[in-house]
Amino acid sequence: MACLSDIDLATLHEHRLEQRWHYGLANHSNYHHDHHYHQEGFSAITRHCLERSLHKQNTDSRQIHSDLNGNSLNAFPSSEGVADKSDLGNNCFASGMQRRRSGTWPRTRSLNAPSPFQQFGPCGRIMKNSAMVMQIQDPASQRLTWYKPPLTVLVIKKVSDASVLAPFVQLVDWLLQEKNMVVWVESAVLEDVHLNEDAKFKAIREKLVTFKDGRDDLTDRIDFIVCLGGDGTLLYASQLFQQSVPPVMAFHLGSLGFLTPFRFDNFEEQLTSVLEGHAALTLRSRLRCVTHRKGEKRQEAKVEANADARPAASSILVLNEVVIDRGPSPYLSNIDLFLDGKYITSVQGDGLIVSTPTGSTAYAAAAGASMIHPSVPAIMVTPICPHSLSFRPIVVPAGVELKVSVSPESRNTSWVSFDGRNRQELFHGDSLRVTTSIYPVPCICAQDQISDWFASLADGLHWNVRKRQKCLDELSDLTASGSEDTLDEMENLKLRTRSLNAPSPFQQFGPCGRIMKNSAMVMQIQDPASQRLTWYKPPLTVLVIKKKDSQVLLPFVQLVEWLVQEKHMVVWVESAVLEDKLLRDDFKLENESAKFRQVHGDYCGVRERFLALREKLVTFKDGRDDLTDRIDFIVCLGGDGTLLYASQLFQQSVPPVMAFYLGSLGFLTPFQCDNFQEQVTNVLEGHAALTLRSRLRCSIHRKGERRKESLQPAGSNLLKPSQHRHLNYVELNNGSFTGGNNNYCNPHMSSNNSILVLNEVVINRGPSPYLSNIDIFLDGKYITSVQGDGLIVSTPTGSTAYAAAAGASMIHPSVPAILVTPICPHSLSFRPIVVPAGVELRISISPDSRNTSRVSFDGRNDQELNHGDSLRVTTSIYPVPSICSQDQISDWFDSLAEGLHWNVRKRQKCLDELSDLTASGSEDTLDEFDNLKIYDV
Repeated sequence: MACLSDIDLATLHEHRLEQRWHYGLANHSNYHHDHHYHQEGFSAITRHCLERSLHKQNTDSRQIHSDLNGNSLNAFPSSEGVADKSDLGNNCFASGMQRRRSGTWPRTRSLNAPSPFQQFGPCGRIMKNSAMVMQIQDPASQRLTWYKPPLTVLVIKKVSDASVLAPFVQLVDWLLQEKNMVVWVESAVLEDVHLNEDAKFKAIREKLVTFKDGRDDLTDRIDFIVCLGGDGTLLYASQLFQQSVPPVMAFHLGSLGFLTPFRFDNFEEQLTSVLEGHAALTLRSRLRCVTHRKGEKRQEAKVEANADARPAASSILVLNEVVIDRGPSPYLSNIDLFLDGKYITSVQGDGLIVSTPTGSTAYAAAAGASMIHPSVPAIMVTPICPHSLSFRPIVVPAGVELKVSVSPESRNTSWVSFDGRNRQELFHGDSLRVTTSIYPVPCICAQDQISDWFASLADGLHWNVRKRQKCLDELSDLTASGSEDTLDEMENLKLRTRSLNAPSPFQQFGPCGRIMKNSAMVMQIQDPASQRLTWYKPPLTVLVIKKKDSQVLLPFVQLVEWLVQEKHMVVWVESAVLEDKLLRDDFKLENESAKFRQVHGDYCGVRERFLALREKLVTFKDGRDDLTDRIDFIVCLGGDGTLLYASQLFQQSVPPVMAFYLGSLGFLTPFQCDNFQEQVTNVLEGHAALTLRSRLRCSIHRKGERRKESLQPAGSNLLKPSQHRHLNYVELNNGSFTGGNNNYCNPHMSSNNSILVLNEVVINRGPSPYLSNIDIFLDGKYITSVQGDGLIVSTPTGSTAYAAAAGASMIHPSVPAILVTPICPHSLSFRPIVVPAGVELRISISPDSRNTSRVSFDGRNDQELNHGDSLRVTTSIYPVPSICSQDQISDWFDSLAEGLHWNVRKRQKCLDELSDLTASGSEDTLDEFDNLKIYDV
């Protein structure tokens, strides 16, 4: 047995280099050679590095030549040929046979959200900012590659579990004897009494290398990790490596096994496949947590990403969650929450959970949060037993920084723990800062990212498990065909879309592992926080959409009058606006009620101002006239419905939308009408931040129809397909527009009858007394069935609409995701889920369903979904560019507080006897560190 504290690491390193060299030669016979490869199996650069390293350590014992075309080692035969430098990233030691593909790779679509179309109407675009553009690779294409043979493996086993001992010995013996690998284990493992009684283990005990947690640093010493046990073994592996983590292969030998997808039955075949580089990866993001104590002067130090620096002693990376709770105190926690330096809310309850998507199925799930797929770039914030009726969990973009501090009027301190470890007290004036780390945990998939996650939901948490409802005999004729058309006829058909994602993770995992590069699956995205509107030509046409409410008439007339007279813009309105009786004087008042005649008289002055403008307006009719490329700018006056109507009018590129709050809820309308002239002028001058609100592309495929694969963008209304449009231009400015009918055919008509929705698509049971029975498929794979009132598939924008009423978490619009929420499911375990924006959902009536279903899109176009029909939903490339009043973060949290009264309750008073503790409050966290950010090194 060798211990890290006394082993000659230089000798070990030399041994590893020689093994890698021999490994390359050993595989020489398996190669099908061409001019791109050396006979040794290494590229020129790789070979040169090995020669140089061996030469440096073996100058006295072995003569090594640096000539790449000569003899590398005296004991080895000469080699010929020069490799191309591009071979450096290849898996040069694998056999020449074709790779075995695990899961469904290569996928036909990306898990990333589609890269949004960034031209909004004829004039608007996103301002380009090259400094805020980054490259990301599609998560579905992330596959492990070894750029040098893995030789050291760390085996982590579950402690105090006799059932793991036999698999542990079997695995270690196989790795040592068959794979000739250097096996590392924790020193505490060798102290197991039952293990030391095993004869087979005694024979291999001296060959193991040990380390001690908290004393020995494993950075750059381990090539590969194997976990035997439950989820705790993976959390322990994450805790051991506070920077780059080697690839982790986790075998399910524990209780829950949510993060351990592999079975131990055929471990030899599975490990061999992974060691040969045949593996898909899930990069599980981690949170970087830094605690700052009151009075400490923290110096902001930006270190280059490739610098050899150690993380700060006060920081720690967590895989699941960081938990702030009240500890042993009988008082409520009173915790202030800040996001990017801005105060968001205070938590009064048992505490707060800040979790990764991986952690959303851990403590956060127990606290009522939705479950998020690990590939969604986000951070989940979940209260623990909040003393508030309105504190719903929220999902924010992965790039934000959260700051948590004890509130100045808190009656007690708080306690913080990191993945259930390192528990410590958080005092008044201290702060905890949390952001996403660049060092993820690369978990090897048994199948692929989607299949593994849903399998773990079903196996580990029994997600949506219940008995199936039987089909009625009298409906057998309806269900005989089932959903064969949707399952077979269109099985391989996909709607191609691409994506937006969070910060690019560090992609070197230990000394050997990397992500296989795939340039075809790499895309450029711009930071959502830097998305600002720019006009590449002056906007001239503006569409004004108003709510059908008499209270909106005066602001509407004031705005239109100002746009026409002051800004000299062409104003478009819906033709129905001109039919408003309060704006007309050409009908008989005698036929109306006394109340209406009174109101009509009150609006006499408004009506006269409007009639003076009437002839200068351009009108359109919904369902007949196509506004594509005719509108530069949209102004909405009313509630959220006006923005939904604008989205429905433009089924392709949407012009920038400025929404004024004149309705009831106003969640999507951040502007106030008090000083609209100044606000609109700023926007027209290009001084505006944008929130790109993603939309869902929905298409219904009827039973028996042959669906043709088409990559044309969606352009038609589902129930009102664009045909010949007749635009009635009125005479404006002495003939600037000529009257008459213009025949216009929409050039972007979609052949598959699709519609884009901003909030949600709802599938429900309609008037039927029976439960809905709906099958859900994700990228062609059956996921689950919904037995209840129905299902909501929503955008992040729609997460605060019907989905919020059905119990889902609320998602920031910049998070690229799709939310799936059941409506009153007849199951105790159907929690809402959040999946990557790039997936395609297919929804069909279950073959044994007793009834059909109804489907509606943003509350409109309701129609029946029959047996054999299918609804396909994916993220569209055409978002709705909503203009921000402040910025994306501030607008969203303001709307949560004002529209939904999110986490609103009376503040708890501070006790007099604690005044000496709270006198200084959290000034240090609010002022001293306010503008300070966390940088990974």
